[in-house]
Amino acid sequence: MDPYPAQDTYEVEAATRLSRLGAALVDGLVGFAPLGAIALLLPMALLSGRMGSLVVLVVAAVGISLAVLITQIVLLVRRGQTIGKKVLGIRMITSDGDIPSIWRVFFLRWLPFAVVAVVLELVLKVRGIGNLIYLVDALLIFQPTRRCLHDLLADTHVIKA
Repeated sequence: MDPYPAQDTYEVEAATRLSRLGAALVDGLVGFAPLGAIALLLPMALLSGRMGSLVVLVVAAVGISLAVLITQIVLLVRRGQTIGKKVLGIRMITSDGDIPSIWRVFFLRWLPFAVVAVVLELVLKVRGIGNLIYLVDALLIFQPTRRCLHDLLADTHVIKA
């Protein structure tokens, strides 16, 4: 009898920088598509003088945007993937190999950056610093582990699925 039973271990490979960028671009396109449609249709609605058309467009855009946001959140919490991550074949896990909880994704990965950016921009009136914070976050992807600052804060890794 072996005193050291085999453990279930597996190797994970970090997602490439390009696949992470591609996933972010796909997610951006998916998220902003309804607003882009409004931007294209809004002038026609305004020129036609039909306020009903304008209201329908705005309500539709808001509804579709909320549906996309909810879909992205559900996919992320259930599979560790947004639509963009799914398309590019990558997913997010914790250091333990689990799918991160919504708490970890929202409160550790996203919220600290949003709060710091808003406080510095609006309260302290430091113009442009919010963009600098997001740039520093993204530039950390060039370290050997390919983890951004938000990954380090939330103890998450983006890996090949």
